[in-house]
Amino acid sequence: MESVTSISRIFYMAVWRNLITLTRYKVNLLFSIITSALWASGMLLFSLAFDSSILGRTVGTTNYVAFIVFGVSFQSWQGTALWGASSMLQSELSTGQIDYTFTCPFSRYRYIVSNVAALAIQDSIFFLPTFCVGLWLAITTLTFHGLLLGLLSVILSVAALVQFGVIFAALTLRYRQVTAVFSFFNFIIQMLSGMFIPIQILPALLQIIGFSIPVTFGMDLLRHYVMGTLTIFDPINEWIILLIQLALLSLIAKIVVSYLEVKAKEKGLHYI
Repeated sequence: MESVTSISRIFYMAVWRNLITLTRYKVNLLFSIITSALWASGMLLFSLAFDSSILGRTVGTTNYVAFIVFGVSFQSWQGTALWGASSMLQSELSTGQIDYTFTCPFSRYRYIVSNVAALAIQDSIFFLPTFCVGLWLAITTLTFHGLLLGLLSVILSVAALVQFGVIFAALTLRYRQVTAVFSFFNFIIQMLSGMFIPIQILPALLQIIGFSIPVTFGMDLLRHYVMGTLTIFDPINEWIILLIQLALLSLIAKIVVSYLEVKAKEKGLHYI
């Protein structure tokens, strides 16, 4: 009886500790709740993608397997932006190296973006097998010219995602517990960028959100040039949007890192 009581107390204290931790980081808690609700809604939208007639009308192809394979290939870089950069700085934070990094006489922005870019190149190894499968599935519409343009759109998307990674890394240093925030953006990228379902079948409000995601137009252009699908907008406009997104995200990333530099000088990164 005493052992049962002891186990119950330990269990109670463990639950209480987890609840305290959960409610302490309110941003993390809020995004946990939002993400749960969004995934339920996302599953309803996902079911529509299996209707070949809807797929044919919206994107001009019924080759859903190739459509989704090209989307899945982008997930390797999605992980770089959301988790890779964050893990890198978390490691430096736990070892105490981060304070040294932020006090050395070099550009912190260039340091972070260089490391995130290196992670992106490393993760390209995981992109290639899936991408090659997609090319094989779309062999009937594949051309050398289309492949080159598709790869160029991929490069621009990855460059924009690298800037995303810098911003998320900064969030890690500022708020510490941001796993739910990352899960929220993980959902946004997967369900609203056209990665798994055509963005054209989404409600107008969700489409607007999807247009702000760097990989949305990169994937759309890749599928257009490789599979011959219909684009969301005119291809020229999508190229322009990709370049604007890259420039804006670069600017935001620099501003965020500059803010962290100021805070680091005032309090040290362990106390901001």
